[in-house]
Amino acid sequence: MLRYYGHFEGDQQTYRLPGEVDNTRANKDCLLLFERAAVGAGRVGEDDLRAIDKEVLVLIDDAVAEAKQAPQPTPDDLLTDVYVSY
Repeated sequence: MLRYYGHFEGDQQTYRLPGEVDNTRANKDCLLLFERAAVGAGRVGEDDLRAIDKEVLVLIDDAVAEAKQAPQPTPDDLLTDVYVSY
């Protein structure tokens, strides 16, 4: 799968053909391909997928709000779970 963005912020992506990223987004995006295949096969309706999208956005918003309200980590937490020793 192709990348949508360059190798670094500010990458002009002059190595790409005009419209390459737009074509990739429209025709090769794995989520869109899944949606087309699943809806086309009658496995799920577009309305069901939209409802799932809305549910996921609520979960994300709730997780972000919870994280913003959580206490800041302490300096002792800096290396917690970074290196494991048993």
